[in-house]
Order: sequence, then C-alpha cells, then structure tokens
Amino acid sequence: MPPAEPAAVAAGARETAALDASQRAVVGARRGPGAVVLGAPGTGKTRTVIELVAAAILDDGLPPESVLVLTPSRRSATVLRDRLALRLAHGDESAAPVLPGPLARSIASYAHAIVTADARLTGQPDPRLLSGADQDADLAELLAGHALDGTGPRWPDHLGPEVRALGAFRTELRDAIARVSEHGWTTDRLRSEGRAHDQPAWAALADLVDEYRVVLGGARADQVDPAELVRAAIGLVRDPAPGAPAAPRLVVLDDAHDATPSGFELLAALAARGATVIALGDPDVATNTFRGAEPDAVARLGVLLEAGIPTLVLGTAHRQGPALRALTAGLSARIGTAAAGAQRRAVPGRAADPLDADDALVRTEGALLAVAAPSPARERSLVADLLRERHLLDGVPWSAMAVVVRTGAQVPLLARALAAAEVPVRTTAAGRPLREHPAARALIRFVDVGTGRSPLDADAAAELLLSPLGGLDRIGLRRLRRALRGEELAGEGDRGADELLVEALAAPDRLETIDHRTARRAARVARTLARIRTAHEAGATVDELLWTAWDEARLAAEWAQTSAGSGIVAAEADRALDAVVAVFTAATTIVDTVPEATVETFLARVLDSDVADDLLQPVRTEESVLITTPASAAGLEVDVVVVAGLTEGVWPNLRVRGTLLGAPLLSRVARDLPVADLDERRLVLDDELRMFVLAASRARRQLIVTATAGEDEQPSALWEHVSQAAGEPAVGSARRGRPRSLRRLVGQLRRILTDPASNETARAEAAVALRRLADEGVAGAGPDEWWGVLEPSTTAPLFLDDEHVTLSPSKLEAIETSPLDWFLDRIAPEETSAVMGIGTIVHGAMETLDDPDVDAVWAAIEARWAELVFESPWLAEQQRRLARRYAEGVAAYLRDAALEGRARVAAEERFSVLVDRARLSGSVDRIERSDDGGVRIIDLKTGRPVTDAGATGNAQLGAYQLAYADGAFDELLDPIGPHHAEGARLLFVREGVRGKPYREARQPVLDEEGLEAFRLRLRQAVAAVAVAELSGPRTVGRFDFAARRHRLHRVPPITGER
Repeated sequence: MPPAEPAAVAAGARETAALDASQRAVVGARRGPGAVVLGAPGTGKTRTVIELVAAAILDDGLPPESVLVLTPSRRSATVLRDRLALRLAHGDESAAPVLPGPLARSIASYAHAIVTADARLTGQPDPRLLSGADQDADLAELLAGHALDGTGPRWPDHLGPEVRALGAFRTELRDAIARVSEHGWTTDRLRSEGRAHDQPAWAALADLVDEYRVVLGGARADQVDPAELVRAAIGLVRDPAPGAPAAPRLVVLDDAHDATPSGFELLAALAARGATVIALGDPDVATNTFRGAEPDAVARLGVLLEAGIPTLVLGTAHRQGPALRALTAGLSARIGTAAAGAQRRAVPGRAADPLDADDALVRTEGALLAVAAPSPARERSLVADLLRERHLLDGVPWSAMAVVVRTGAQVPLLARALAAAEVPVRTTAAGRPLREHPAARALIRFVDVGTGRSPLDADAAAELLLSPLGGLDRIGLRRLRRALRGEELAGEGDRGADELLVEALAAPDRLETIDHRTARRAARVARTLARIRTAHEAGATVDELLWTAWDEARLAAEWAQTSAGSGIVAAEADRALDAVVAVFTAATTIVDTVPEATVETFLARVLDSDVADDLLQPVRTEESVLITTPASAAGLEVDVVVVAGLTEGVWPNLRVRGTLLGAPLLSRVARDLPVADLDERRLVLDDELRMFVLAASRARRQLIVTATAGEDEQPSALWEHVSQAAGEPAVGSARRGRPRSLRRLVGQLRRILTDPASNETARAEAAVALRRLADEGVAGAGPDEWWGVLEPSTTAPLFLDDEHVTLSPSKLEAIETSPLDWFLDRIAPEETSAVMGIGTIVHGAMETLDDPDVDAVWAAIEARWAELVFESPWLAEQQRRLARRYAEGVAAYLRDAALEGRARVAAEERFSVLVDRARLSGSVDRIERSDDGGVRIIDLKTGRPVTDAGATGNAQLGAYQLAYADGAFDELLDPIGPHHAEGARLLFVREGVRGKPYREARQPVLDEEGLEAFRLRLRQAVAAVAVAELSGPRTVGRFDFAARRHRLHRVPPITGER
C-alpha cells in the first residue's frame, strides 16, 4: 500500500478531530472486522461515512477503487458521491481527485456493475435494468391475455378478473414478485408456503411467476428486474469467475435501514470475500418498508455476516436543540424497537449552547408550532403565510425551509398553492407517470391519435383541443361546436356536433369557412394530426413524431419566456417544459436501448402504465422551498420544516397494505418470524410513525405542523402530540393575519384608503405606500387600475320615461331579488350549459307529443341528444339517466291528463300583455282544456320541486293567469267553446309523489284582487329597473344556492355600505 501524502494526512486528521467521540470510534472501526452503527436522526451518520472514507483513502492510503460506499437509493448515492468528491479535494472542487469510478453507488447500481463485468467476460450482451413501467406493461399484457382466452393461473374467487384488471393489483403483484426474488425463493417453495399458511393466492402467484420469467426471457432476454439483478450479483460475488474484478476491501452502507434483504446478502457475500463491512442506520426512520426493507435488519447484520462485529452507537444529536430532540425521541419511543433502541438515548449536542436563546425565531414562536385551518385550501394558504413570515420577518432563506407531505400526490397541489402565494418552490418527490402531466399527455396523445393507435372520436377530439397543445378552453370548444352545428343546419343537414368535430379534425381544410380564432386553433390541431399521420406512414421514429407535434404547437418560446417569471403561471410553465423534456428523454431512451421497439410499443408503455418512469427528475438548486415526501427527505437538513396534512385518516393512514397477495406476510415467513395473531395495524402505525419521525427530524431550528380542523375533518393524533408538546407560542398568534405577499398588501392598503372608518393618518400612510408600490410596477397599486374610482359611463336611466319595459315572467322574481343581478344577466348572459339544454329538449318533447307512451317521449328526447355537449363521459351518462326519469314523468302526466279528460290546446304559446309601462311578454309551456271548459296552464320544470305553498306566489304562474284573464289566449280558446279559469300548475318531472313519477304544485285561480296584486308587482318591477342606479342585496346567504350565484358581490369597504 503506498504511503499517503503528509499534507493529506494532516488535513484528514483535522477533519476527524471535528467529530465527537462516538463518531471517531466509527471512523476507527475501518481497521477492525467491521461494525454496525446505530444513530438517531441528526447524530451525523452521513458525515461520519464521509470522514470514514476520507480517512481510509487519505490516511490509510487505500486505493479509491478498493473502497465502496453503498446506499439503498440512487438519489442519496448521487448526493453522497458529490460530497465525497468534495471532501477528498479538501473543499476545493478544482482539486478533486480523478477516481476510477464512483465512490458511492446504489445497491442496484453496484449489482449492475458486477453482472455487466461478468457478461463482458463471457461475451454476453450487457444487462439492462427492467424499469417499473416496463414490468407493469408486461404484466398488464400477460393478465389481459389470460382474461381474453380464459387461461392462466387459478386465482382465488376474491381475485376475479375485475380485480386483476386493476392497476392496484399489478402494483401488489410487482411487489410480491420482488419479495420472492429478494428472499431467493423458488416457485415450488412459494407454493409449499402458500399451502402451509393458507394463502391460495401464492400458488397462483407461483404459476404466474413461472410464466412471467419465460416471457421475460424471450421478449427481454437482456433485461432483468432489480431484485433478480441483485440476486445474480450475490451469486457472482460468492463464486467469482476467473478474471472478475477484485472485491473491495472496505464497504460502507449508509441508510442501512432502507436496504432490502438481498442488499444485506450482498454485503455478507462481500464480507466473505474479505471486505470490512460497516453499516450505519436507524430503524426508527425506515421509509422503504413498502419495497421490502426490514427495519430490524440493521441490528441483525452481525448475525448475517457470521462475524462478531461490534455495535456502535452515535450518542450526540448535533442537529436539534432540546425541544426538537425531545419530540423526536418521544415519538421514536412509540415505535417498535426493531431489535435496536440504544440510538434513542442520543442527547442534544446543543443542550448547553445559548444558540436557542439568541434565535429570534425560536424565542418568538418556539421550536415547535402546531396550527390548524378550517379547510384543506385554507391549510395550504396558511402554509404559504408561515413560510413567507419566516422569510420576510425572520430572514430564513427560502432554501433553508422545506415542506413535507405524506404522499407524492399531495406535492403538486401544494406546489401550485405556494407558487400562487409567491413562494418559490421546487419538488423532489418520486415521479408520476408521464401521462398524468397535462403537457406530457397532450404530446403523447397527439402521436397516439395521429398514428391511428387510438381512434379520432368525439372524446379524443375534445381532449386534444382542450389540451395545452390544443389551446382551447371549454367556452371556445362550445363556440366551435355551435359554429359547426350552425353551418350544418344552414346546409339542411342533421348531423350532431360530435360527428362534425371529428370530421373537422380529420380534414384541416374543413375549418376554413369559420372565421374565428377557435377555428384557427382547431385547424392547427388538424394540421398537426395530418403531419403526424404522413410522417408515420413514411416510417418516422417515435421521437420524430413527437417533435412534429411539438414543433406545430409553437409553444417553446412562449413557455420558456413565461417560466422565467414568478408566480403560479411561471411555475406551471416550468413544470410543463420539464414534462415535455421527460417525454423526449423517454422516447430517446427506448429508441437507443430497444432499436426494434415500435411507436406502438412506446405509446403502450407511457399511456397504459400506472408506474412512474425511472427518469431522474430535474434537480433545481435555485433559492426556493423544497416540497417533498418522507422517503425523498432522507439526508435533508434545513432550518424550518413544515409537516403539512396531519389530518385524521391522511397521516397516519392506518389502512393495511398488501392484503391482496400478502407480500408483507411472505417476508415474515421467509424470516421465520411468528405470523399468528399478527397485529397488522400496529405494524402500519409503526411505519407511519417512522415517516413522521424522519420528517420532523429534518428541522434544525423550528418544526411546524399543520392540519385541517373543519366540520368533516379533524387533526390527527400526530398533530395533537406536537400541539401538546409545543404549548402556546409566545407571539405566534399576533403574527397571523398580516399580508405576506404583494397582492395581499395591495388589497389591505386599498381597503384602508377607501374605508370611511379609517383615520386620516392611516389613509395618508396607505396612499404613500400604494404610490411607492405603483412606481415599482406592482399590479393593482395604481388608481388607474381601480374600477371603483372611474367615472360612470352614463348616468341616464336604463329605460326612458315614455318607454315600455319588457318583463319576462321567468325573470320577474330575479328583479324582485336583485335588480343589479338581473341587469348583469340581461347584458351579459351566462353560457347555456348542457344541463339547461336537457330542459329545453324535454320541453320540446312535451310540446310536440300527446302520446303517453314513455318510449315515444324518450325517442323525442334522444333524437336531439346529439345537440348537447358534456364535459366528461360520466356526466353525460348521469344526465342521460336523469333525462330518462324526466321522460317517465312526462309520459305519466300525459296519461293522467288524458284519463281526466284534459286535452292540449296549445304549447309554447306566445303572449304579450300591457300593464301601464310594463310589457309582460313570454310563452306558456302548455295550455289544457277539460270537457267542461276549464282551462289549466302548465309550466314544466326539471328542477327540484316546491310545494303548493311555494307555488302560490310564483311569478310565472301569476303572469300566465294575468295573461289569460286579460284575454291573451281568447283567439285560441273561443272557437272551441266557453271556457273558464282553473288556475295554473308547476309540473315537476324530476321527483314524484304518491307512487307517481311526477308531482304538481298548484296556484289557485286568481280573483280580481289577486290579479290587481300581481299588476302591482309588475309596476314595482318597472320602478326597480327604470332607473340609473340598480340595487342589489347587501348580504349573501351562505347556504342559498341562488345567492351564491350572484354575478357581483358587494364589498362594504368599497361601496360604503355598513
């Protein structure tokens, strides 16, 4: 061994001297038989690994190639590799030594290197790691084939075809296959254990594994899944081939608590070859149990190595002060010991340090803070406020803060909320399947539809047009449908909007006759599909087809410019660009690694798989807050940690995992652990506690926990535990409520400036502050952007004094409720929805039919169904079922009317009546006449029913009765014979009563007094709207649906109302 340079030895000695006594003991263990090292969070395990490796290379002179550092994950290996290189260069990146290979690797990466070296020795192709997405696609195809031809394993009844078609079943299937490989079981052993432990699914699993391995060997001969790869590497280390690389002399495993059984077997094989093995970990922060990691394996390593290696304990927690360390230790004590426990006695290294007393943040709010919000949305807003407070008031850098949530699905939602509140964020949670990101899915779907793999139907056309690459919103799509339908009707055609939309995207020239931007955008989509179709027929590769779609979209420059800004729009653009890059990376990877793969192969992989691709997510290092999950937070250390979402049922989530195939039970059986009377919920709770301990222990100065406390949600026991430990913060509540973003600050200053209750000093200060913000270009700060201070466009009344005011029976009550909202609906009516369109179609069916047969009514409704546009298939199906109910109600009413001797005289009959200045104008749904001349007016409703009491003052019915009394329908009725009024009724066909599928609400015949009272309502309505200033309600009912739909809400500080 060559001697180390004296300068390097001196530098290494200085670094080692900075370690505490327990850490130095671990560094010294490199010269012994090895060691198992237990250390609580913050005791410096990774720092000790770095110094241990530095001492071995710089002090002992070990060649770098004989030193190997392993971690369970690729992410942690990447970070550790960079830190080791910097340490060996004594902090100078330019002086980093040239190494023959990476010092730190994931276990899977090292196993891959071993198997690759052996393959090259024997002249075999290099093995390629089978990704989770590829494995999922293979299993999905295999199971689908079984379902199609009725072959395959005999699964238990509770795992029928419907269950096996679910993505969740494949997830458990991949987990179970990995456990079988991890423990080195043969399929015969799996069948035998299944019989012994009453697990019939294991026999079926064994049959599937046998078939899967045959399929994998034929279709992917050079690909191997991670568990099999490590298992192969173990065999090669135990029995190396001539010429195989020498085993390392020193092997260090960091984060050993997250290693799987096969990883520990690989360590044992290396130890048997003479390597000194040192493993560091803490069972209390294991987060990889769902992948087969066994928290107690760290403490059992000595037995596995069959060597009397010592167990060392790191005794000082350097990261956290007394309060945080007490919380971490207290929660750790609630977890099962996992054959360890001594590490929990670590004492805070800052116990006698005055740092906490000098820390303004800790002094003001405490090291622990528990806060709750009334809803999940408010909780996310609260997290944003807390982060901005610490940055603005306490000077904590954005990069020194992190938010931890339990699952990766919570990360994007929180990231958008924080970006909207002007908090810069980055995320490192595990990736999602590419198809779940809108931009990525759009790019892939254009190729999917353009190549003909998926048909261009109405749903696909709408999806492409509404996608980020299509550029339309739902209003634009509705306008395009109407324009196409209008042209069809003008040409005397009868095709529906769906068929026309598909035709338009199949033929780019079809849209040239519509001069509107929505049609031009749709034409671009059609051109893109045509270009993809042509390129595919010419044999283009998948990356070329993707580029065609991306190039035609012309979004690169726009998204790049937007992403350079700040806020939620910039963050979304940034994520969209990342997603597009990930799609091209995935396409390039499959083209490079599987040359024979077709476009269809790629599309099936990314669109049909529920597994995230194994692409490394972009790592952003700019000044921003990290949002992550416990599994991705390993190794993190920041000043402030916010653990969000500690709501009952969310965290902890005590749902027992692996119940379909029993993968956790398989692991216990493989280790000869007792399985009788197993408390599975206790094991799940331990895992949940481990995740929380890991998250909470990332904080140096302050830990904040948040939860939702509303009518339906309550904080969990974890939040309660921290809340009790935190007590009441000294000033915490006083800091809440102040604006922490420019948008909120502008709003508060404007309220102060316009509030009559503000004193002159406050107003003057607000005006000065707004002027300064306006000068800096802050949106909303300048008076030229305040609509409330602009002069009215006109002060003339809405109607002239000698002008008649046209009133609609259906809008009269709207005037009486809010003239202002009536006016807004009159000048800017809301878009007609599909639900409203159903009502129109049902009215049309009743207008044209007297046949009480329900099939006839339904046929009339179905004939016009294509005119409706729904936002999703499930909504279309829901409304279709509801429309069928309407048809039954209409048919039953028509039948009863005929039995009672009432005949339809008119439908949708127009009328107009003058009452002073009021012109009452409208149409009646249905006028009926009985044999004795009684005239009844019917108004059809598809909404929720009202009672007779609710119909008594109904304005529509009153208007119809007034029209009848004033002779508006005499020309229609007189030729038939004498007639008299029988009142008016609301006919509800949504819900029935007394065994009938419809119900009626009656308004009695209005006598002269009643008619005059209604005329007074008309005069009052005219007086309310024939003015220059329209009024509206000052309060909005919280549970009043109609009130919540007010188009304009009154804000007292602006309107001056009290």
